[in-house]
Amino acid sequence: MHGIEQRAAEFERLHRVGESADWRYYTAGEGETVLLLPGGAGIGIGWLDLALGLRTDYRTLTVDYPPSAGTLDELAEGLLRVLDAEGVDRVHVVGQSAGGMLAEVFTRHAPDRVASLVFSGTGLYGAEDVARLGARLAAIRDAPWEQTLAAARDALRAAWRDSPDAGFWVARVDAAYRRSGRDGLVNSYAALLDLAHRSAGLRPAWHGPVLVLAAADDPLITPVHRQRLLDLHPGAEVRVFPDGGHSLPLTRPADYLAEVTRHLRAAGAR
Repeated sequence: MHGIEQRAAEFERLHRVGESADWRYYTAGEGETVLLLPGGAGIGIGWLDLALGLRTDYRTLTVDYPPSAGTLDELAEGLLRVLDAEGVDRVHVVGQSAGGMLAEVFTRHAPDRVASLVFSGTGLYGAEDVARLGARLAAIRDAPWEQTLAAARDALRAAWRDSPDAGFWVARVDAAYRRSGRDGLVNSYAALLDLAHRSAGLRPAWHGPVLVLAAADDPLITPVHRQRLLDLHPGAEVRVFPDGGHSLPLTRPADYLAEVTRHLRAAGAR
């Protein structure tokens, strides 16, 4: 595998950049469309290894989240506008971390446009997370901006400690946070807080093929978070790796590509 800088350059060379309202997105390849939803940092290039691995057999579409959206419902509606702009009727959805939470909300906005789901490093926040998320949101509003960015960098280094490319990604996320500004980071936490308030009322609403990928040593997603998601998809296939931390696409890219490809092939054969 080439170094991270080379792979990033390859991603940027091969992907067409599109815009829809305040959304920026990237697409490449041909075939069934796979919608890749990044985590809370909201940078589409975060999917570079999976996107490059899938592009010979699938059309991939990933996005940068707009900083103006303050709920996952707003993001889901924005995704629909992107799909409409690209003439895409139905997609396989892969969501990592906060992107997995968005994937769940997206299925509730447009269930007929989802062919299959892959969740990784994710679950659903609930009542036990409200105080923590609320405190974090308040701290982002009140603390000096450079202090907030430094704390975010430290948290990312801890979450991605198993990735040899952690330094590259910390720098990319830091740049994204600086572009979106304090209000953008506040909105990203507000969206998660909104979900934490509402998740107890969710009921199973989508019944297609689902794969859940997780690591036993994920420091951010608890078994309670994951079970809350599994309760909405009782027929889901679950694969738990013994290690890999929070971001399997970064720490176990070959395993991740193999599992997602296997799932997509099975879902496409239905």
